[in-house]
Parts: sequence; structure tokens; C-alpha cells
Amino acid sequence: MTIAKIGTRAALVAVGVLALSASVASAQGCQAQVGAQGAAPFTVWYCAGDEFGRQQTGTVARMLDQVWSEETRPEPDGLGPPIAPTANNGRISVYVTAPHVEVALGRCPDFCHSVGDLYGFAVGTAPFIKTATGTERSSALMILNERIGITDATVIHEFFHVLQYAHTSLISSWLDEASSTWAEYYYRASETGRVHSFREFQASTTSALSRKSLTHEYGAYVWLVWLTQRARSPSAVFRLWSALEHATSDKPADVDHLVRSYLAGLGLGWGPSFNSFAVEGLNRNLSSVTPQLFSRGPFGDPAVPLGVTPRWVRPPWTLGVRARRTAVNLPQLSVHYEYVRGIAPTVKAVTISSSRIRPWGDVIVLAHSRLGWQRRDVNNGSFTFCRQTGRGNIDQLYLIADNHDDLSAHSGGSYTVTGRRTC
Repeated sequence: MTIAKIGTRAALVAVGVLALSASVASAQGCQAQVGAQGAAPFTVWYCAGDEFGRQQTGTVARMLDQVWSEETRPEPDGLGPPIAPTANNGRISVYVTAPHVEVALGRCPDFCHSVGDLYGFAVGTAPFIKTATGTERSSALMILNERIGITDATVIHEFFHVLQYAHTSLISSWLDEASSTWAEYYYRASETGRVHSFREFQASTTSALSRKSLTHEYGAYVWLVWLTQRARSPSAVFRLWSALEHATSDKPADVDHLVRSYLAGLGLGWGPSFNSFAVEGLNRNLSSVTPQLFSRGPFGDPAVPLGVTPRWVRPPWTLGVRARRTAVNLPQLSVHYEYVRGIAPTVKAVTISSSRIRPWGDVIVLAHSRLGWQRRDVNNGSFTFCRQTGRGNIDQLYLIADNHDDLSAHSGGSYTVTGRRTC
């Protein structure tokens, strides 16, 4: 039986295979030759006759040796060591190949892999160890694209997949790509292609956080940045993988309930805490109302460009004496954002009201006056800013609506922004 998951982050992929031949051979298209032996237990291979690939093997070995001891720290400080493979005398194999050269890991075509346009991928290999839940965990190997995948980010990312296989071979959740991208930041990769994924993620916040789709799941690594910030420890990410060991299948429902229980145990359940992630997702420094920023603090990723905001639900607009209603129809674990960039002088009071938002969602208002920023949560209620007072004399608003239900989409909710002539 095989489970394959292929996603692109302008090219990173992980492929999970539950049953392969125990012989990790040299192959159809690639006659594997030893290019470099790591100080840690791994071997870097190249294909016979590929001089460029051979030259890259030393670079890969240096990169992996540099991060091996850090990435394999035991929990709660890391994911722990990989499972030693049956083949290659217990050393992890890393293949450096040209894009369209196949590495055979068993009978072709089912178990022959070429990296193609991807940066790299990881493949589960024997031994396959049965778990208490009846699933498996395993060793794994890596195949890297010699043209575009010889970067520290790719090596860190794909090796993190290898370590995930040691916990469970059911790694087709959005979390495996999100956490491997998070590892690029955490283990200080100098290559920052993850920023492209973040920009794509910001353009799709009205999609479910847990959606598996191209760069979305890679950009979702910022949720794990948020998680480490809130938990004040990277162990929140590493222990999540111990929780996922109990999955009985790779179906979203089987994975999602484990994540839900894990977060509740941290005191960071979706219901009470997702709005904090939604506010941080605005990605603007608004003083005390945005106390956490993805790029700041001891657990922030400095590569994240501040000011890359989500896509607005409508173009920024100016409020006059009128009422404007916005429908809130969102899939699970998603957010929409709106920006009122100005308020006409004729408006003397601003009222924000919401309807049919609870219990599944939140409406958060971030308002600016000459006294600074302030936050108001308006859930099935209303709040009025009187512009004849210093604190109520607001001049711009951000409105953030979320669906913090991880099980279902919701529709029928709304909020209304009204400009009035009198307080």
C-alpha cells in the first residue's frame, strides 16, 4: 500500500510510501555512486556519469552534518533521531540527481522516482514498524534536485520529513508541510523561499487554514510561529508530532481531532485562541492591539516581511453617513479582513454591530484615534465610537471576522458599520 502526497512550494514535496522493497538500489536511469559520507549516519549518492551531481554531494553532506545534531534532539527539544534504514548499513540515504533521472526504490514504475521540477522530496523506506494504533512508522530517504534543491532550506525541510516518518508514516496532513517549512525558519536556513509561500498564504486567508493546496500549506507555517509564540516554546511543535502518532488514518477527520485535543491540552483551543492568530495575521504593527507579530520576538521569523497584509474582502474605503453590511461566510479555520481607511468629517459617531456570529466565529475591531489603537470584540452585539471624545474620535478601522470552528464552514453571519450624524 502506498500513500503519496505531492505539494509544491515553488517546489518542495514530500512523498510518503508505506511499503517499499527493502533494497534501496541504484536503479533505472541512476546507477548510484557514493559521493560523500556524513559524519552523522547518512550517505550522499550521485548518479554515475553525472559530474555536476557529484560536485554537489559534498555541499549536501556539509549542510546536513551542520543541522543533524540540532534537528535530531530528543523531545521536547526536537523530533528525535530518524529510524535507521534496513539498507545501506543503517545510514540514511540522500540522492542528488538531475531533474528527470529516476531513482529506483523497488519495481518500476510504481517505486521509481524522479525529482522533476521539485526542489526535493522524502520517501519512506524499510523498516516499517507497526504502531499500537495499527499504522506504521518508518525510516526514509531524500532525493534532491541538483539544479535547484542544493540549499540549506531544502536540506532542513526534507530532513524534517525524514524525522516525521519516525513518528508516523501517515504524513499527508497540511501539518507535515507547514511544520517542515517552520523547521526552515527554526533551524536558521539562509535561503528564505518560504517568504513567497507566506505571501501566497496571505492572499488566501479566506480558505481553511488546514487546506492542502499548493503553496497554502507551506505558508501556513506561520500558524506554527504563532503557536510557539503563544506556548513560549518550540516544544509545542515537536510534541504535536507525538500527538499525531495516534492517528489511525491520514483522513482529515482522524488528524483534526488529535490536533484539537492537543491544542486544548495546551490551553490554546481553536475556539478561544484562533482570533489571536487572526489578529496577528493582519501583519501590521498597531502597537498594543497587535502584541505579537510573526517577525518579532524570540520565536518570530525575521524573514517575514511586516506589512504584507491579507487580501481585503473589498477594496479599502471611506465611511460616510451611511450603513454598510458585510456578510461573513467562511470555511473552517479561516479569516476575512476589511479596512476602513478614512471617516468623513460629517460622521459624528461610528457603530459596529454583528449578527449570527456566535458561537462559531468572532468579529474584532481595531480602531485608531489620536490617542492610539484600541481593540473591541463585537460578537452578536454592537459598539459605538463617539467622535466627540478623544478616544472615540476614530479615523480608521480594521475589521477582522473569523470562523474558529475546525469542523465546519458557516454562513449567514454579518457585521454592519454605520456612520451617524450624532453621538
